[in-house]
Amino acid sequence: MKLDLHIHSTYSRDGTASPKEIVLKCKELGLDGLAITDHNAIQGSMDAVKLAELEGLLVVRGVEISTINGHVLAYGISELIPKGLSIHETIDKIHESGGVAVAAHPVRFPSGIGLELASYSKFDAIEVLNGGNSRRSNLRAARLAESLRRPVTAGSDAHSVEEIGKSYVVLEGPQTEKDVLDALRSGRARAGGRSRSRGEGMIYSMETLVEWLRGSFKRL
Repeated sequence: MKLDLHIHSTYSRDGTASPKEIVLKCKELGLDGLAITDHNAIQGSMDAVKLAELEGLLVVRGVEISTINGHVLAYGISELIPKGLSIHETIDKIHESGGVAVAAHPVRFPSGIGLELASYSKFDAIEVLNGGNSRRSNLRAARLAESLRRPVTAGSDAHSVEEIGKSYVVLEGPQTEKDVLDALRSGRARAGGRSRSRGEGMIYSMETLVEWLRGSFKRL
């Protein structure tokens, strides 16, 4: 089964697709499941749970949380984790909620937490293939996960429907959200898809510069 575990909807300030559009696109692409992981917002994820049921897709509830050190993905939670906490506080709260804590695109300026923090924090997994990252950045994250023998995740980090499905995780036959969470924790997921192209990288760099100058990253 293929699941894109990193998608943003209009509940993220920088997302352009509604949860319904995302679910329908995943169905069209032949994906088996998804996670909407909006920035510090859970409503898009909860909407997707209801919508995907009608389409026969598996949804994992998710959020991308802004910590003081960078972004962290939380899977399998039903309540919002506060933003602005430390990495360790955030991971603890995710675990207290029964969720899976993932280092999101650790090698990305300015929103990644960096390899050092990712290496000694108690993450359940590391995102090693992010569709918005360069191949080099993804390889560095993958090497870290391998050296630590840490489980991996992947996702497109789509902010529009056109980007959905670029990267994904491959799992053997999960039937429920719990199955996916258990597979992530135990290292039974593998990454599939691709990194961003050179052209996509140029566009991302320009958009990042604009966001940085506007100070928008501080609000994500």
